[in-house]
Amino acid sequence: MTCDRCEEAAREGCRFCPECGEPLDSCTMCSEYARKGYEYCGRCGRCLANDKKEDFIVEKTVFITVICIAAMLIIELACMLWYSADTYTYLKDKALGIFLLLPQMVTVGEIGGTALQMFWLFIVVAIVASCIVVAYQSRAILDRRSSKYIQGIRSTPAYWIALFFGAYLILSIAVSAIEGALGYRIIIPDGLPTGVSPESLFTYADAAVWEEVASRMVPIGVPMVIVAGLCGKRDCLKYLFGGFGMTRVALVLMVVSAIIFGMAHEGAWGASKVLPTVIGGLMMSYLFIRFGIHASIAYHFLLDYSAVIADAVGPEIFSFIFILVAITGFVAVAGVLKYAKEGISGIRDMPVWIHERETMAEEPEEPEAE
Repeated sequence: MTCDRCEEAAREGCRFCPECGEPLDSCTMCSEYARKGYEYCGRCGRCLANDKKEDFIVEKTVFITVICIAAMLIIELACMLWYSADTYTYLKDKALGIFLLLPQMVTVGEIGGTALQMFWLFIVVAIVASCIVVAYQSRAILDRRSSKYIQGIRSTPAYWIALFFGAYLILSIAVSAIEGALGYRIIIPDGLPTGVSPESLFTYADAAVWEEVASRMVPIGVPMVIVAGLCGKRDCLKYLFGGFGMTRVALVLMVVSAIIFGMAHEGAWGASKVLPTVIGGLMMSYLFIRFGIHASIAYHFLLDYSAVIADAVGPEIFSFIFILVAITGFVAVAGVLKYAKEGISGIRDMPVWIHERETMAEEPEEPEAE
């Protein structure tokens, strides 16, 4: 469930939430009818046969990846915070170009000195806050007393971050292998920082935050603010930060954002980098739309800072985590394809602009009787 309305809508027998547009996997009577051996739910009509066969294999497998990414995030945050003072000092005489994606990367300004040091502190706060919010929104993972614990896992941002992380690992390897067989290679940019160094710590943290601003807030959040404003939504500015749920307009913006994100990497990394980056962009855009920018920042940070922790924890520990995630990644790919198929089949039932309940104008007050 992704909003306060989901649970109520499920009780009413809805297949999709009228507020956030997310598919509701079951109503409160589905499990009761399934327990009695029926093939369909008597309330919502949902086919129950598949529930008996799947046994939540994807959810149980991805739960292993959740543990792995939690460990990785803790290590990454520890590295960033431990060396934050060194990075702050390192940036004293450095300069950074501020870019936008139009769709190629275009530098629109530059900051340096004290301003850049303050920007570093902002980045650190943004990443730590994002991870804390993700952890808070994923607290249902710790509530093992719930009768629908396994089903509830899929409603948390941690589950989707883990699902996408494992799937992206396998898909990017597969795409790179196919492109390599065709004679295309990803070009590693000259001077790309690696290891635990102030340059690496800043570069990848900056990418996790600013690329999400340029690739998610600007091409998705800003248009959705305009759409919400035109639809009469008074608090339309909250759409800038995501978490508004999927609509047909948001779906189009998600695809456009991912393509722009992929094309922006072509100049430095070569054409072979575009497709894997588009795939990653789709995943981060989905996290932005469904949960908010904190989820996409946490995922981006997790992905990019892998280059840092590989050197921090040593090759043995990193290889163990990498192999474990890779093994579960095959199931994650199947899960992503399954959810994508369900999402495509539900496009016709999606709200077009923003969710119907949110577009409802407040009823005018009745004039007082004379």
